Amino acid sequence: MAKEFQLSVVAPDRSVVETTASSVIAPGLNGYFGVMAGHVPTVFALRPGLLEYIDSANQRRLLAVDGGFAEVSADRVTILADGARMADEIRVADEEAKLERARKAMRGEDSSMSSTEAIQEIERATARIRAAKR
Repeated sequence: MAKEFQLSVVAPDRSVVETTASSVIAPGLNGYFGVMAGHVPTVFALRPGLLEYIDSANQRRLLAVDGGFAEVSADRVTILADGARMADEIRVADEEAKLERARKAMRGEDSSMSSTEAIQEIERATARIRAAKR
């Protein structure tokens, strides 16, 4: 049985990750789920959160995903993300500003964003900040 699989993380604007991995932990709608080589084929819906994987050099890598879908097979995991950024690409100050704007919208101080949009932005910004700070 193979111990590694191909991992692809694709966002609408670019391919974020193309690598060999030994495991992936991703934010599913019903909680985080893990995948290793040989996993039964399935599709998962993703929510904003941290995606963690172990690469072929046995290094732990983190990225923030904004939701999307994960297609899993025995030898491949493809993440079709609404948005994705590697931890080292994230500017914490920018994400903290987005988080504060969304919180103001939730308090009714800013009318440019609906409460649904504010909740989504809070989830995305929080995930990005967590990825960058780890």
